[in-house]
Amino acid sequence: MGDAPKNRPFAEPPPWLEEEALPRRLLERFLTKLEKGQQRLSLRINPKTAPQLYDFQNEDVSFLWALIKSLDKEYQILTVKPARVRPGEEPYENAQLVFMPDKEELVRHWLNRPALDPYALVWQHTLAKMANRFEDGGDALAERMVRVPEQGAEKTLRAFARIGEELQQPQTLRTLSARCFWGDSKFLERHEDLVGMLFPSLAHNLIPRPILMSVYLPQRLEKVLFIENQDSFIGLAHQELPNCALVYSAGFRGSALRIRDAGNAVFSYLNPGDHGEVLQQFRDWWFNTAEEGYATDIKTRFWGDLDFSGMAILKALRLIFPDIDAWEPGYTPMLERLRQGEGHAHDSSGKHLQKDPGNTGCDFADRELLPTIRTTELFVDQEVVGF
Repeated sequence: MGDAPKNRPFAEPPPWLEEEALPRRLLERFLTKLEKGQQRLSLRINPKTAPQLYDFQNEDVSFLWALIKSLDKEYQILTVKPARVRPGEEPYENAQLVFMPDKEELVRHWLNRPALDPYALVWQHTLAKMANRFEDGGDALAERMVRVPEQGAEKTLRAFARIGEELQQPQTLRTLSARCFWGDSKFLERHEDLVGMLFPSLAHNLIPRPILMSVYLPQRLEKVLFIENQDSFIGLAHQELPNCALVYSAGFRGSALRIRDAGNAVFSYLNPGDHGEVLQQFRDWWFNTAEEGYATDIKTRFWGDLDFSGMAILKALRLIFPDIDAWEPGYTPMLERLRQGEGHAHDSSGKHLQKDPGNTGCDFADRELLPTIRTTELFVDQEVVGF
């Protein structure tokens, strides 16, 4: 028998590992267990260990669970042991994940986390000294190491500790992030859950960030049309659709569940002026404060890109605006283009990660739009429709 091959190259990481936070964080947790010398390399799926699997409004939980299972079936990194579930429970509820120790080197290669990790050593040493600055004793940061190489482990931990000082006063997550993390207002968007775990008694001081919605108001309000993209929104505003208000939904911002709660939406108007009764009628309808029978017959439509992401926005909007449907005058010419093969492939323009949303609840979308996308395997953007 010949010698075993040396320097065998590692299998390449799956393309989704960089994009999807949950599988990556689970693998990071197992490496942390190894570095602490823990022998029990397993964890249970629950809202604390895998919160994304319980965020049914903002995450495709079926897709995320499929990715985790692929770490078992395709890569043999984990063993997934499902628990017995009751009717109505998710299939992953209380499932056990067991890490395969012989895959440590591969996972370290994928995550760029060497076994001798100076950053991890400084992180653990500094965290031990600063544990009393966190309400949970630093447990959350012991489980999840946050790497900011340009700042270093010590400065990163001190930034997290500063949250306890800054959050004594109410403020938005972005304001808190900018004040604690080197002026970076978006840093905490990836780690919002850590704020509540590290400082549970102060989390109530996080003010929800109002969502800014651009609106075009007609002289008389009978219909509301949500539009995904800016150019199409501006173009239709110039057309002055009869009795139709236009709302620029800016992608998924328009699908936030809290958007119809008072104080959680701020409107800017494309055609400022005195709209009087129409303005009040629109706001009453939006915030569900209209009197009985008043403004309840407003027809609501959505128009966006003819792709999986656009259909997912429609599906999400139906959770907040139950009567909303796809706008046929906008989608019909796009549909004809798809049927003639005049679209772009799923893997172009960075759309290869879009997920099929399944049925939206809109008859036109589920009967015509989505089946055509699936059959042709093409997308088309709404800007293709001219005015």
